[in-house]
Amino acid sequence: MAERARACKPLDRALAGTGVFQREIALDFGAAFHFISDGFFGHLSYLLLIVSMMMRRMMMLRLFVLASAIAGIIFDFFFLSNYVGVFWQALLVAVNLFQIVMLWLRDHRARFRDEEQALINRFIHGGTPGSRRMLLDFGHWADLDPGEVLTVEGARPRHLTYLAAGEVAIRHGARDIAHMGAGHFIGEMSLMGEGKASADVVVSQPARVWQIERGKLDRMKVNQPHLFALIEGAISLGLREKLIDGNRRKTGQGVTAG
Repeated sequence: MAERARACKPLDRALAGTGVFQREIALDFGAAFHFISDGFFGHLSYLLLIVSMMMRRMMMLRLFVLASAIAGIIFDFFFLSNYVGVFWQALLVAVNLFQIVMLWLRDHRARFRDEEQALINRFIHGGTPGSRRMLLDFGHWADLDPGEVLTVEGARPRHLTYLAAGEVAIRHGARDIAHMGAGHFIGEMSLMGEGKASADVVVSQPARVWQIERGKLDRMKVNQPHLFALIEGAISLGLREKLIDGNRRKTGQGVTAG
């Protein structure tokens, strides 16, 4: 019997160790469960805040921050009794509600004249109605007479110009090398960096234009990149149309010559 008892002792120790191990696993699992369940709204608040930083549209960013603050209020008030946290989270809710209302009003109050809507339909495909309105308001519409100079060869253009109606002449030296009609941007090639105009562009027929100053574009690139992205997108589409028009002219000249 003594030998049998001695033989069973290692097994008893192994089984006892297994029980301790199982209890440790149960305790760890319980702690993890309570960490998740008891702090659910705390985790949700931070998760929503992280997701908000991934939003590219301001309205969506505001909505996620608002949801994050509401979850934070629930966690601070009901689980932590942290009234200081409740106060600041409530203030965050109030600020974001105000900003959301302002964004909604800006979008729903945005109105466009026919010439502005034509420009938007053709080139400004991104953004919200409010951001498009803001972008157009950075520039101005003007009627230009023949002889008005838009760009000077070798100089940095003062404006980015959209030709809504009329015609311009492209000159190299004293010779007109091409004419360009409505629906194109002028000065866009030198938009980036310190680019300079490669030719003179002069109004040849009465023109209606939208212009934005180069200095405003430089500041917009730094301070309001979401608006500058609209300009970049519009210019990309404009350059594409110029390339297509140029290829058509070359093809037409080739057919005529043949």
